[in-house]
Amino acid sequence: MIAGHVYVIYSSLTRPPKDKITVCICATENLFFWINTKPQRLGIGQLALTATDHAALTHDCFLDCSRVTTFSQHELEKAQHRGPISTVLARRIVEFLVNDPPKTLPPRFLTLAIANLTPLIR
Repeated sequence: MIAGHVYVIYSSLTRPPKDKITVCICATENLFFWINTKPQRLGIGQLALTATDHAALTHDCFLDCSRVTTFSQHELEKAQHRGPISTVLARRIVEFLVNDPPKTLPPRFLTLAIANLTPLIR
């Protein structure tokens, strides 16, 4: 796993299990933000994305920055790597996290995400 890269992971965390498009925010701890078709009900930490933000996206959607997820080793081994996010998208995510930090995202994960995605915009 590489921070700032997109992965499709078949997840048993959903009911029923399905492929989830994710952005890795911390490779050492295998932490990810999920990409969802619709914003989460609470509406906190939802960054709107368009289909043009990454080749793995086929329609407009939302990056859920309200929480992080990790996956089992088995799920990670079968993950489909879809490449890095762009400099523009990395900048949008970092600015979103800095300017409007999600209240539900623990500070440790907020700091990790900003620290690991910032090098992509330099």
